[in-house]
Amino acid sequence: MTREELKTHCEKQIRACEMWARSQGEKPCGKIYEEHKLILELLEQESVLDKIRTEIESCREDEEPHLCDYRYHRNEGLDMALDIIDKYRKGEDKE
Repeated sequence: MTREELKTHCEKQIRACEMWARSQGEKPCGKIYEEHKLILELLEQESVLDKIRTEIESCREDEEPHLCDYRYHRNEGLDMALDIIDKYRKGEDKE
């Protein structure tokens, strides 16, 4: 199952729980509802990392900088930030 398929599945389950709760005059609740809401939140958190990574990549200088050039040091710092994001992403995959 892809991320998009999982997101679609969770959205459908949440809507079904909400419709059922409305028909009963209640607020949506229960294990299925809560689990699918949590999964959507987790998927959104990961996409935030993707957005941060994309923004950092857009800050890089494309041309090859010289060792004494500020662009070299800037790119080095940006590479370090990307490595940190990748490290935490890999750690999440193991959990």
